[in-house]
Amino acid sequence: MGRRSIKNSGVVLFPIPADGHLVPMIEVAKRLRQHSPTLSITVLLMQTPFPSVLSATQSTASHVQAAESSGLGIDFLHLPPVEAPEGLEGLACMLQYVENLKPVVSDALASLSSTTTISAFVLDMFCVAMTDVAAELRISATYVFYITNAAGVCYRLYFPTLDRIHQQDFKDLSEEIEIPGWPPLSPQALPQAILSKKSPAYPGLLDGARRFQQLKGILVNTFSELEPVAMKALADGRCVPDGPTPSIHPVGPLLCLQQPGSESPDHECIKWLDQQPCGSVVFLCFGSLGAFSGEQIREIARGLELCGHRFLWSVRVQSRQGQLSLDEVLPTGFVERTRERGLVWSTWVPQIAVLSHSAIGGFVTHCGWNSTLESVWFGVPLIAWPLYAEQKMNAVLLVKELEIAIGLKGAGQSDLLVKGEELPKAVKSLMEGEEGMKIKEKMKRLKELGRMAVQEGGSSYSTMAALVAEWAKIDE
Repeated sequence: MGRRSIKNSGVVLFPIPADGHLVPMIEVAKRLRQHSPTLSITVLLMQTPFPSVLSATQSTASHVQAAESSGLGIDFLHLPPVEAPEGLEGLACMLQYVENLKPVVSDALASLSSTTTISAFVLDMFCVAMTDVAAELRISATYVFYITNAAGVCYRLYFPTLDRIHQQDFKDLSEEIEIPGWPPLSPQALPQAILSKKSPAYPGLLDGARRFQQLKGILVNTFSELEPVAMKALADGRCVPDGPTPSIHPVGPLLCLQQPGSESPDHECIKWLDQQPCGSVVFLCFGSLGAFSGEQIREIARGLELCGHRFLWSVRVQSRQGQLSLDEVLPTGFVERTRERGLVWSTWVPQIAVLSHSAIGGFVTHCGWNSTLESVWFGVPLIAWPLYAEQKMNAVLLVKELEIAIGLKGAGQSDLLVKGEELPKAVKSLMEGEEGMKIKEKMKRLKELGRMAVQEGGSSYSTMAALVAEWAKIDE
């Protein structure tokens, strides 16, 4: 009997091409390489025909280029585009597009399998439909990399149970919703895409949640010391009451701390921060998609003027008439009146460089998880202003459970204006009040714990090392 040829083990990663998804997945690839110099690592890159939903932006392209030229031996396989779904928008369109990609992904995996034993297929949280492809190709070790928190995994695993418990739409519920690992949630805190069961994305999200329960495991961009309540709910099996819970692997914080273009100290925002006292500046930034109406921007400006604290404000204008200049939306004379203590910036801001600066004393954030982890990494206390997707849930988690943020009255409530006077109340509480002092102390502890988690011997380091040891076995 002949001896089978030896294949190297390999891991295939499949993200969606959006900043908040692709960049952390590249960090997973880097971390895998840190633990194993021999493991084959391939990232499948989808092309999307709907740039308004998920564009491979210049930012994501630069991250891919940096990883390709790093010499780390991470391979990127660009998949050919497939037909775009018709009559769908937003998340529903993206979920259907992933479905349409199944033949293309199957071909790519089959080709890779001719030279490599695929020991793990790691999917984006919105690509879980690819478990069908894995099953057809007999790839048994299928995982999801969950880019947000362990509490989010609790919600996703429990979603089918919520669907059974509540026959009516979540938006019509009057009582708070109970989810293991979470404080009680207002129905309005749930993502917009699931508030109505008639939402185009609802069936795909429900199907995906059921598939989550069948995974080999879930990698989570968190560390166990940050979310003990959620981790215990998962360990106790309370999120899947009618079956086994997949193995949970907290491997974070996974952060791209050397973002392309952010290392230059010559950026005007950094030069301005260099002139400010330590811990004196409030940073306002709301992610790559965080834009406000002109009316809301004027309220923010009024609040900053009332506030009296130093500020750095990264602002984007939401308009159906195209890009508006700041002069068209800011109150007359606002920039001149606040020039001595504030800087308004309307283009790209190097967020990592800003959050790491000693002048920053607080961060008004949209509660995206990447921004949250960056804040924890640098020990910057938060004011929660959620905008979309899971951010309202994150805000509840940050304020009520983790106690590292101050809530902002009115923030996250659909179609409601956050009044200008609410901002100085929150800023004063964070920067001067007793609650702010407690948050600062907790952030200081979490900063230390987060850095320890990814160092050799730390909780996340050990979790990743165990996974790699399993995946790197050579199949003979």
